[in-house]
Amino acid sequence: MTARYSKVIGDIILTVLWICVFLFIRPTLVIDFGAGIIVNFKLTLIVLGLLILVFYNILYPASTEVTKLGMTCAVTIIWLSVLIFYHFQPLQGTEVQYAAGKLYDGAIGFFVLAGGLAICVDGAIGFFVLAGGLAICVLWIRFFSDEISLDE
Repeated sequence: MTARYSKVIGDIILTVLWICVFLFIRPTLVIDFGAGIIVNFKLTLIVLGLLILVFYNILYPASTEVTKLGMTCAVTIIWLSVLIFYHFQPLQGTEVQYAAGKLYDGAIGFFVLAGGLAICVDGAIGFFVLAGGLAICVLWIRFFSDEISLDE
């Protein structure tokens, strides 16, 4: 492990910590500054974590390709966490139809195979998750198909 990969490893660790803010901090916690100024603690940590991620990528000295690789790893982890942890709402009426024995009602839904299980994603969030997956595929194809040197 050389020093040039330390930025990528740091980016992965910061991204996982940022995702843990979404998962483990309750939205009911607040910061009370007094004088009627109340700020949501979770939102504060989300914004602060995003700023840390951005400034880490801007200010950490590394080559351009290592920075792009670190950002690609971060975006991939964020996309996978949205796909796995976001609660996609089912189509309206599918619970009743499923209870009646009808498995598929012919409505349009997107299915994503992630981690060996099929996840049905619907609506605008589902569309943007799939479009984000396509963008991530394009980013990784760039790294796997080009002859890229990660040297300084």
